[in-house]
Amino acid sequence: MGLHQMDVVANNLANASTTGFRRTDTTQRAFPELLIHRVERQGLGPSTSSVPIGGLGLGVTIDGTYTDFAVGALRRTDNPLDVALLEQDMFFTVNTGDGRRYTRNGAFQLNADGELISSNGDQVLGTRGPIRIRGGKVDIDATGLIYVDDVVVDRLLITTFAAPELLQRDAAQYFVASPEAGALAAGEFTVAQGSLEQSNVNVVKELVKMINVQRAYEANQKAVKAADDTLGKLVNELNV
Repeated sequence: MGLHQMDVVANNLANASTTGFRRTDTTQRAFPELLIHRVERQGLGPSTSSVPIGGLGLGVTIDGTYTDFAVGALRRTDNPLDVALLEQDMFFTVNTGDGRRYTRNGAFQLNADGELISSNGDQVLGTRGPIRIRGGKVDIDATGLIYVDDVVVDRLLITTFAAPELLQRDAAQYFVASPEAGALAAGEFTVAQGSLEQSNVNVVKELVKMINVQRAYEANQKAVKAADDTLGKLVNELNV
């Protein structure tokens, strides 16, 4: 369990500077408690009886991981193709070879065909499909409308979800949605042009968590060794 938690924290720290990254955390569940009995002989015969003496907790295990979709801080770039979403649980929509994917990374650019693409080279989708920009001045207003030389060419396709917790991570800062996630075209949202959303990882908190995980792992090692030493002494020194 400790190793899995350490991997999660290390991945968060490694992506602390990744645009639009969403941190991951773990959930835990306790093992069922066991009831301990003391076995006692009755008289000189073979019959015995058991007396409950208390419960024994067996610790916890990792129950899964979840994504924290809290909004990250904005960084001003003044690049007209850089955009950020101000609301939580809303995503830019891109078209990949494996289907639609969703991202918070709005560091867009143009390919040789004048298509708006993600930093991974995939088409950014508007309400009319792939967005083509041919012209000079590009403006993207707060509602996602894209103007090229003051003429509207499309609107960014922003997707939200009825159950965002069901989104699964994919490569290149993408999320993939199952039908159960309930993808919906967002009605109202706010786009900030010339800015990028930063990772929502708090480096100080993740470092503190890493230290706590390491200490808990060491404490568990000592507890297991103490129990092993006690059982060894019982076997070697007592006649049972």
